[in-house]
Amino acid sequence: MEVLADSLARALNAVQIPCVLWGHCLWSAHGVPTTVPSVDLVVPDSRIAGAREAITTSTNLTQPLVVCPDGAKCPWTNPRRQHPPPAFHLHIRGATRESTAVCFFLQSETLWFLPPFGPGFASPRARPLPRYLALACDRTVLPPFEIGMGKGVFDSDQTVVLVPRSHILLEALMRIMARDEGKRVGAYAVQHWAYMSLYVEPNGMLDVDLLPEPLGALHKKCTAGNMSSGAMIVAINRTLGIPVAPSDYR
Repeated sequence: MEVLADSLARALNAVQIPCVLWGHCLWSAHGVPTTVPSVDLVVPDSRIAGAREAITTSTNLTQPLVVCPDGAKCPWTNPRRQHPPPAFHLHIRGATRESTAVCFFLQSETLWFLPPFGPGFASPRARPLPRYLALACDRTVLPPFEIGMGKGVFDSDQTVVLVPRSHILLEALMRIMARDEGKRVGAYAVQHWAYMSLYVEPNGMLDVDLLPEPLGALHKKCTAGNMSSGAMIVAINRTLGIPVAPSDYR
C-alpha cells in the first residue's frame, strides 16, 4: 500500500497539490493493525477538483485507477457505513469494488484545526516541515514493524508521503468524536481513538502531553478509567463551544 500511496502523492505534488495521509493506511503507519484495503489522502478543499483530474489522468501511478461507477451502492460510500464518506474515491482498474479503494478527503472535514496545507507542502522534501507533520519514512515518528501490529514506518527513505504526527492524529480523532456525536459515522472516531491508547501509546511514539488542554487531561482521565468516553465527548463539546444535548447539563 505504501508504494501506491507514494505514487499518488507524487502525482498530486507534480501539479502543486499537497496531500497528507489519512485513514487506514495512516493507522497502519502508526502501528495500528488493520486489514481495510484503502489509501486515503487529505487535500485542501480548493484543490479537490484538481486532485481528481490529476489522479484520473496520471500515467505514473503504480496501479491504474478508475472512478467508481456505483455511487451510493459502493461499500466505500454507502450511507449506512460507519465512516465519514470521502469527497470522491476510485478503484483499481479490473478489481472488484470491495477491493483496494483510493479515497480523498477535504481538510475541512479531517484536519481543519491545522493551518491550511499550502503549495509548499507539495515539495515535502525540499523544506523543513512543521512540527505537526512528518515524512512517512521518519523513524523518530513512526514505529518499526512488529508481528501483530500495523505496517509501521515506510520502507523507502525517499517517500514524499506526509503523515500527521501521532498527537495530531489523536487530537483529530477527539475533535471528530465530538463533532459527530450521535451520528452513524460517530462510531468511527471513537473506535480509532481507543486504538490509539491500545496500540500507539504503548509503542512510545505518542506524547499525550503535546495535546492542547483540556484535551490532554480529558484523554488521560478517560484512558485511566475515571471518565466514560461519552462524558469525555460532552466535555470536549463544551470546550469547543459545540452545543450539547439538554440532558447533558447538570
